[in-house]
Amino acid sequence: MSNRKTRYFVAIMGTVLAVGLGTGLVASYMGLPVSVFSSAAGPDELQYVPADAAVVAYANVRDVMNSHLRQRFKSLEPSQDSRNEFEEKTGLDLEQDVDSVVAAVMPKDGMANNPAGSFLILARARYQASRLEALALEHGAQVTEYQGKRLITHADPDLNDPTPDNMALGFLEADLVGFGSIESVKAAIDARASNRNIVSNNDMMKLVNEIENANAWAVGKFDAIASKAGIPAEIASAMPAISWFSAAGHINGGVSGTFKAEAKDEATAKNLRDLMGGFLAMAKMQAGNKPGMQQLADSLAISGDGNTVALSFAISSEMIDLLEAVAKGRQGQIRQ
Repeated sequence: MSNRKTRYFVAIMGTVLAVGLGTGLVASYMGLPVSVFSSAAGPDELQYVPADAAVVAYANVRDVMNSHLRQRFKSLEPSQDSRNEFEEKTGLDLEQDVDSVVAAVMPKDGMANNPAGSFLILARARYQASRLEALALEHGAQVTEYQGKRLITHADPDLNDPTPDNMALGFLEADLVGFGSIESVKAAIDARASNRNIVSNNDMMKLVNEIENANAWAVGKFDAIASKAGIPAEIASAMPAISWFSAAGHINGGVSGTFKAEAKDEATAKNLRDLMGGFLAMAKMQAGNKPGMQQLADSLAISGDGNTVALSFAISSEMIDLLEAVAKGRQGQIRQ
């Protein structure tokens, strides 16, 4: 199969599941990490996440799409023509049909055929399965079955092709699909059938159940994200002593959230709180009297006790007004 068809398959199936459109646009505009959305107990989709997943995240796309913040920045989204073309090909209306997305990262040693690690995305929406199958077959994919679930698969024999190979999309339920490597999608089906899923992982579920008053969360092993998080060297040096993390937030008119890390001992946690306090004090000094920046710095707060460290923030709608005005002012100065 040609590289062009490989990329087309990956692009179509990836786009079908990259339905956190509103989340991504808001996060990229605000310079914030993409958060995830759910009730404290976690969504039913967790039953498909393998028990050894290193990181699990959930996004209530419907909440994001209906939020005041998303409506405010709706003009940044792709044109209606682009959305119409996508809907015509897939039968999926990103504006109305998508409800939620779960993302999971498996450990590097958890997938024998994927030594670099693997990912799994679960998306709940109103799909036209036959239409998606026909589109995939048209572009060189195969339709098979595994444990009674239909899989759209593609295996690329060209090992020199940088495009991800062995990709699959599985119809797990009438309104739920899984996307990732063939191994990870099959692992999701097995996890649900055997009940050996993330719900049975006490350490992970403890973090999920601790989240309160938030419509956003992500939990996992800290070392699974530390290498790619761009954390300052002073904090990075303490990474080996941090075991777990959780992030919780809420998006509506503004954005608020909390990031919590669990250290291996109280001494490490205290050192991290002191270190983060120093960075926060520096940030407030640099903000000075700049409109919006001072309010943003003041919204940051450090807390925690024992072996936990927490950083919280709250960006109100009024604060976003100020930050947007500052950004527009700088753009105007650059143009001049």
